[in-house]
This record gives sequence, C-alpha cells and structure tokens, in this order.
Amino acid sequence: MSEAPVSTRLHLVRHCDVRNPDGVLYGHLPDFPLSEKGVKQAHALGRYFARTKARQVYSSPLERARQTAEIIASYLDSVPITYTDDLIETRFGLYLQGVPPKQVPWRRPLWLIHMVWPGLLANDESVAELAGRVRRPLLRLLADHPGEGGICVSHGDPIQGFWVASQGRPRYALHRLQCAKGGLLELDYEGETLRRLTYLPPAQIAELAGGPDQTEAGSRSGV
Repeated sequence: MSEAPVSTRLHLVRHCDVRNPDGVLYGHLPDFPLSEKGVKQAHALGRYFARTKARQVYSSPLERARQTAEIIASYLDSVPITYTDDLIETRFGLYLQGVPPKQVPWRRPLWLIHMVWPGLLANDESVAELAGRVRRPLLRLLADHPGEGGICVSHGDPIQGFWVASQGRPRYALHRLQCAKGGLLELDYEGETLRRLTYLPPAQIAELAGGPDQTEAGSRSGV
C-alpha cells in the first residue's frame, strides 16, 4: 500500500507597497524600495508567517522584493533567503518601465497587444511561461520541506500568471486577477498536486497578524 501524499502549505507573496514619487511603472529599475506603508505591510507579513511552519524563503532579486523577504525572514527562526530570477518581474516590464501608467497607450503601444494576448510578442512572456518559472521554486520547497512549507516573494504579473494557469482561466485573465501589493496566495498541496488556492489581501493579513491595519481593504476568497 502506497503512503498518502504529504500535505504542505506554501505561500506566494507579492512584494509590498513601493516608494514611487514620480508615479512611473518601475519594472526592473533600481532604487524603488518599499514605502513607509510597504514596510508596515512587510512587518504584518512577518508576524503572520511567524505562526507558520515556513522553513525557507525564495525571492525575486529586485529591491522591493528583497526588502519584503528580508523583513519577513527577520520574524522567522534562522530561515534562509535564496534569490532567484524565477520570481523576477515579467520580461515585458523592461519595455514599460519608466513611463507613467496614463502615458503607456501612446508611448508603449505594444502594451495593447500584451493586454489581449500575453506572450505573443518576442519581448513578452506567456501565461504558461510565467506560471512555469514561478512553479519551479514552489516545487523546490515541496521537495526540501514537505509538511513544513515555505514562502516565495515575487511580483504582480508572475503571481497572476501562476494563478491564471492554476485555475485554467483564459490568458487575458492575467490582468483581471489582482494580487495586491503585500497580498499573497495560500497554496495547499498534497504531494506536488495543488488542491486549494486562497487569496489573502493585505488587510486580511494585517488582521490575522494582529496590530493596527495600515493596508489596503479587501476580502478573503477561496477557490
């Protein structure tokens, strides 16, 4: 008789709020650290994760994700952080970066193609490609820490690409599902099979973590 698969809970976190005085799309640009609000969100995440069995943190190497991961890890007992490009911002962010969102339609017109068909352009990634690279560190966590779990810190589009693919939604849903900055996907696995995905927005995390709510409003929904 084969053994039952091990149940493991992983967490896929979007970096917290960013200091962005000029209101541009920051993509892969340097010098975009967390804002004061973002630091508070990250500490709420740290308090939340202190109650879990997470044994490893993987993170995008970009500053806003690194800072989020470091604050989270400061609440955990000797939990290491590993930086990986599997969790980095989407490749299309290189094309959009430095432009205010309202100017994108005429300054970065290929954005319209990306919105309709992510991955069609040579400088873009498909939903399957985004989901595939995010899945790699998740699988490493399942292999290395079965029954305990861990945390991946990434960016909006890669997380939403994983979300879309996991639910079998059409590719244009990439920009309809929104994981807010400082929010997360709670992922319940049996072995390597994802059985449940639950979105926790930052306000819910702050409530669960205790302390004053300094984050965005939202409600928890499970699928």
